[in-house]
Amino acid sequence: MSTASTVNQRAVTGRAFHVGDEPEVLDVLVRAFGEWPRDVPGVTPAEFLRWKHTESPFGPSRMLVAEREGAVVGFGADMRWQFRTGDRVVAAVRGVDLAVLPEYRGMGVSMAVRGAAQYPSDAALFWSNPNAAARVGDRKAGKRQGVEVLADFLRPSRPARTIGRRLASASRTPARVIVEAPPVAELLDDPAWMTLLASSAPPGEQLMTARTPAYMRWRYRHDSYRAVRVESGGATRAAAVFRCRRHGSFWVSHICELLVDERDHRSVARLLGEVRDAAPADFLRCSFRSRAQAVRHGFVHPRRRGCALTVHPLREELLPDPTLARSWSLSIGDLELL
Repeated sequence: MSTASTVNQRAVTGRAFHVGDEPEVLDVLVRAFGEWPRDVPGVTPAEFLRWKHTESPFGPSRMLVAEREGAVVGFGADMRWQFRTGDRVVAAVRGVDLAVLPEYRGMGVSMAVRGAAQYPSDAALFWSNPNAAARVGDRKAGKRQGVEVLADFLRPSRPARTIGRRLASASRTPARVIVEAPPVAELLDDPAWMTLLASSAPPGEQLMTARTPAYMRWRYRHDSYRAVRVESGGATRAAAVFRCRRHGSFWVSHICELLVDERDHRSVARLLGEVRDAAPADFLRCSFRSRAQAVRHGFVHPRRRGCALTVHPLREELLPDPTLARSWSLSIGDLELL
């Protein structure tokens, strides 16, 4: 399927990605975002593209390009995704990596990419967590609705005076930090793995990524992800996946997954302490299913507004209703990097 938009009497056409497009697509991604991928050391853009869009256990992405006069000027992809809600699996597609060459912005390129999209027949939902520029195009595309979810909270992990000194002198911020925690692969080999995944599922009807062992091995393959655990009687009863990233003058430990029953407040507190002690970060960033749970562990929401999702139900009367914020249970790992 292709679409065309006339710009200055020249057509911009959207079509499916072909293998031979990869060099031009990588150029579009790097030039559009300034850096792609971000904060993934030791991984080339080509390796990241293939990992993200051809190796996912949910299935390969449908990748799309926009052409003008035979040259690729835009790119976007719909990743196959799976949510679990109660005992059901909801098939979905996730819009990602919408990129337009800087000199072609405002010329209908992103709309040409969107217009070439064809959703798989089993998909019940389209969703994305777009940047501000992409949200404008989402509104123009019609039917897609914005939903704000409280998906991340922040807590200082160092004394206030230390953070204040860091803020006053960015030159004191180390270029790298040493994380004293094992790679996620060691956690994946733990026989308690399946129990951890099951026990961390949200109660009731919410949309949560289907965190199968295959998904977790794919998602946290990169070396920067580490894991800590809480043991009892020689067995792992809770675990967390995190990575440490620099943000301006500060280092932040992003807790991507809390594999614990959140009603077990003691284990949650111990996990947070393990992450804090594993790296000399200034802040911890984590997701909780309610503001009350976050406050209980000393976290606050750092912004007035939540994380902006774009959602478009592809089936009528989809339950839980994805247009309602309370229907979502997303982790930091669901939102960052992808």
